[in-house]
Amino acid sequence: MKVKELIDRVQSLYSRGVANDMGRLSDRHIYSVLKSTRMALLSQQLKKKQRISDWNYTVLPCVELIKVPNHECSCLGDLGCDIYRTKYPLPKIITDSNKHYIEFVMSIESGKKLEEITRQGVLYLKGNKYTQSKPKYLFENGYLYFPINKSPGIVKIKLLLEDPIEAINFPSICKDCNDCIECTSIYESEFPIDGDLIKPLVEMSLTETIQIFGQQEGKTTMPSQQQNPKDE
Repeated sequence: MKVKELIDRVQSLYSRGVANDMGRLSDRHIYSVLKSTRMALLSQQLKKKQRISDWNYTVLPCVELIKVPNHECSCLGDLGCDIYRTKYPLPKIITDSNKHYIEFVMSIESGKKLEEITRQGVLYLKGNKYTQSKPKYLFENGYLYFPINKSPGIVKIKLLLEDPIEAINFPSICKDCNDCIECTSIYESEFPIDGDLIKPLVEMSLTETIQIFGQQEGKTTMPSQQQNPKDE
């Protein structure tokens, strides 16, 4: 379901359930509640070790890498070479006590998936000759680091994000604006969640807005984005 459809659904139900003098909810406020409610629903599934379907994941299709000095990622230690890193920090990823939810990192050039490595794994690499045929990545301080001599090129990343809008605003290396996700209206973007979670998402979001909106009324709009409609 698109972001606009979810916002309109909550707005409509809210308007029927509260006094008219409480005013209209801002789209920004509704989206904020939808985002936090989605996180709560997915976190419940993760805690129960239930499978998270592909509908909840986001793909960053063209992520640019840059060459950086080895010392920039101190946990890597001295590998004797420069390393590669995502040019920009990734949008905030949903995590639990055990892991962060990156489904895969894939080299666009080779079509191969890269293995994730831990800090302990880096120590193992230092004691063994690292082969170019098995590139790996390390997630550290919001970036992906690639401790290899040759860049894997542009990568595609599939991950579970706290805020889907951050994926739309994430800088893409694509040049043709017609193909860029930056040109997508936030309102027309798909809100990544399973179909069977839409009803509890809307109901829980409505309950939260009714509980807290009496304290203050939001007056702002959705985060700035080209082609976005304004709140009425």
